[in-house]
Parts: sequence; C-alpha cells; structure tokens
Amino acid sequence: MTAPTWHVHLPALVEDYLYDFGKVREFYNGDFREPAAFERQTERVRSRQIARDDLAAVLSGQNESYGCGPETQGAIAKLARDEACVVVTGQQVGLFSGPLYTIYKALTAIKLADTLNHRGLGSFVPVFWLASDDHDLAEIDHIALLDKDNRLREIRCPTPSRESKVPVSKIPLPRDIGDCLEQLKDLTLDTEFKADILGSLSEAYQPGRSYVEAFGRWMTRLFKSRGLVLIDASHPRLKEMGREIFFREIAEGSPSTRRAVAASERLRQAGYEAQIPLHEGILNQFYAERERQAIQWKDGAYDIKGLPAMATKEDLLKLAKEKPSLFSPNVLLRPLYQDAVLPTVAYVGGPSEIAYFGQLKGVYEAFGLPMPVIYPRKNVTIVERKIDHILKKYGLSVPDLWRNAAGAIGEITKQEIPDSVGQALLLARDHLERDYAGVKAEILAFDPGLTESADRAKGKMNQQLDFLQKKVQQAARKRNDIAVQQLHKALDNLFPNQRLQERVFNIVPYLIKYGAPFIDQLDQAIDIDVADHQFLVM
Repeated sequence: MTAPTWHVHLPALVEDYLYDFGKVREFYNGDFREPAAFERQTERVRSRQIARDDLAAVLSGQNESYGCGPETQGAIAKLARDEACVVVTGQQVGLFSGPLYTIYKALTAIKLADTLNHRGLGSFVPVFWLASDDHDLAEIDHIALLDKDNRLREIRCPTPSRESKVPVSKIPLPRDIGDCLEQLKDLTLDTEFKADILGSLSEAYQPGRSYVEAFGRWMTRLFKSRGLVLIDASHPRLKEMGREIFFREIAEGSPSTRRAVAASERLRQAGYEAQIPLHEGILNQFYAERERQAIQWKDGAYDIKGLPAMATKEDLLKLAKEKPSLFSPNVLLRPLYQDAVLPTVAYVGGPSEIAYFGQLKGVYEAFGLPMPVIYPRKNVTIVERKIDHILKKYGLSVPDLWRNAAGAIGEITKQEIPDSVGQALLLARDHLERDYAGVKAEILAFDPGLTESADRAKGKMNQQLDFLQKKVQQAARKRNDIAVQQLHKALDNLFPNQRLQERVFNIVPYLIKYGAPFIDQLDQAIDIDVADHQFLVM
C-alpha cells in the first residue's frame, strides 16, 4: 500500500535539496537519489581505519542491556565480521520516544539500509544515535496527545531545574515517572492492547533509570525484530575512539568554525539562510565534567565557566588526549564525532538537519572525514478513519486544513439554511398570499360577517410557516455546530496547534488503539523513494 502524498512548503535550501539538487550540489556530498553517491561513499568509508572490534563490543553491551533480540546482535556482528557500513539517524531521547518523527526516522534508516543491502554494494546496518550528551530537558521531558474527548493535553515529567546543563545520560528518571504513566492510562481510551503497551512502557521507564536507558529499552521494544542498533554516544570508549575530533578542534583553534563560516557566506550568496548560528572565540564542543560548559578562547587562553582559573591550550590538549570523556560536541561538531566513530555511508535527517549539513562539507574536509550522503527522513501524517470520514463528508483534504483551516470551516458553515429549503419556504408564503386571497373573497361573498375569522385563519397559517422556518433555522444551526465540532476535531488530529502532527504527537496513543502491529502498518505504508509528505489512512 502506498500512501497519498503532498508537497509541503519548506525552506529554500531544503526545497532545492529535495527537488532541484543541482542548485545545492556544492554544499553536499552526493545526491541522495543517485545510487552512485552511495557507492562512492561506501568506498571512502571502507578505506578508513575504524576500531571495529571495539565498536562492536560497545554496541553489543549497550544493546544487550536494552533487551535487544538476535537480529540486532547479528547486525552488530556484521560491523566487525563483514566490515558492514551503517545508515545512521538519531534524535534526542524524548519521553516515551518523543514526537512521532522519531519513529519515522528509525523506519527510514531501517528501510534505506535494507535497500542498500539489496543493491549488492555490501552489508549495511541501521543505527540510531541516542543524543545522550544533550542537556536540553525542556525538549525531552514531555509528550502531547489528544485525550478521550479530543482535547490536546500534555504529560510532563518533573525534572531537576530545566536550566541545568547536566547531560541527559546523567539524569535519572524521578519517582514521579509513575504518575506520568498513570496520566497516560487515564487520558487514553481502553482497548485490548492497552495493558500490554503500558506494561512494556512501564518496564522501560523505571524510576532511577536515565532518560537514555529508558528510551533505549522502549525503542528496542518497538523495533526488536528489525535489527536496529542503538548507540549511546556518551560511552567512554566511544569518546576515546573519537578523541581526534576534540583534540584537533582545540589544537587548530576551531577549524570547524572557520569552515562553517565560509560555507555560511557561500550559502547567503546563493540566496539561502544558514541553519546553525556561529560564534567566533567559542569551541564547538563543551567541557562536561558534570555540566556541559562552553569553552571560550582568546589569544591562546581558554575560559571554562565553573572552573577556577583560565586553562592553557596545553592543558586542554592533555585532557583531550587522556580524558576525552570530559568533552562533548555541540550541534556543529556532533556529526563529526558520530562519523569518526562509525563507518557512516548515509545519515537520515529531517528538514533542519538537511539544512545544517549544508554548512558542514568543508568541516568534514578539515577533519579528514568523508561527509555522508544526507537522506531525507520520511514525513507522515496519520489520518484515522473517523477523521478521513469527516474530511470526505465535507469535501476536504488534509492540505485544505493546513492551508486555511478557518477559511475552509467558514465556507462550509456560512449558510444557516440551504438554498433549496429557503426557496421552498418563500414559495409557500407566496402561494399563501395569492391563493388565500381567492379563498377569502369566496367566504366574504357567502357571509361578510366571517371577515375576522378569515383573517385570523390566515394569520395562524403565517404563524405556522414562521414556526416552521424557525425550526429549519435551528436545525441548520445545529448541523453547523456539529460541522464546526467535527472539523475542529479533524484539525486537532491533523494539525495540532498549527503544527505538523509528526512534530507534536507521540506514538503511544496510536499503539494503544491499534496494537504493536501499528509499526508494521507504518513500515508498509511509508515509501522511502518519495520526498513529498505522505498520508497514512488507518
């Protein structure tokens, strides 16, 4: 089954990346639509020296701790045994897996790896990068859903100060995580799948576990049979494998900033906006002994907030060499760290990631790494059958609501009485006036004393027509009230808070409604060869 599609308006750089690649070719390392781009990148990656045995050992231990199945362990073994390459995607470790697009990222990576395996270029493994070094709690500590009454609700997990810069890998889930699960139970409909889904979720999200471990266990539950490999980037051995990135950023005075600034200027000259703001005098990595602190530098001296004294370049280089786990990359350097550690052929990213990779080609060159092919994650809106019925009833499509929801609803409800009914009532009044004049004349010719009775009878007939017209108006308003309610229900489902559904809702309520096979339905419906937004009617 192939889902219907729609071309969603995107920033100019992303639009051209998807639909007119020739305009942006200089900023990227290959067109994701060209098989030759993946072949070239595969050859480059295989020429690199990677500590594959160490990598496989770390991944095996991490994924086993999440409860992975034999498919995932087999995929990890391929990295060492078959020198497999990887298709990587990643995301912040949001509560209960975060927004829907997290799921779409994972599915896209799995399907792309499978596609590359069938092309005969070698062995490819899907990898999901857990952004465990991230410290933005406000982005990950909540989910949104529609409750039983179709009201948009939020479930938020109490956390330490949201201003804290402690990496999420070091933040344990509070005891109140149980209250979040109870809220989820209370807000969602009872189904035959509910107990199993919430049971699995509660097994993953236990008090005391880190956000990263809970997320890893839950994602493993969702994708256990698909060979998806999860990687916790905060592992000390991985930091050792990627230490050269941290070392060179310090030793060469942030070559990443210089190259990214140059790319940003070329983007602006070409008419595009740069996605990542850049700051001179700040390294694109943090010092992260406890909290992540920016590293500022000037004239060879380095200042780290929270440390008692200025540090020298030699101090930092020694730390980068001996204790690389004390460093954490920011958004600009994270892909470099990722691809220093992994044999990456392709990265699956959303629109904002496609945009910021446009600033990174020169950065990869500066660090001697091959930039991966950037593959767009699939964009999906789930259209449940009850919502699809509402759209068809009023002759609307999902894009109609996206473009102008108020206008679409107003157009449908602007007339209280249909033209045909209004015309019939006017015609009845006209007939009453014409026909009753003759009736009254005959009555008065028979008995002039019946004038008052004749007028009273006509008045009652007009009253009955007035009464009928009021009833018709009430019925029309009721229908319009129902229409407004139904259309707002559709809007809340498909475009909550004027945002794409995939950026707001969480997967769990859908799993409660449709069971674990819902992931299979998504997998079958998503066409990874389509760049347009896709709609899945359930």
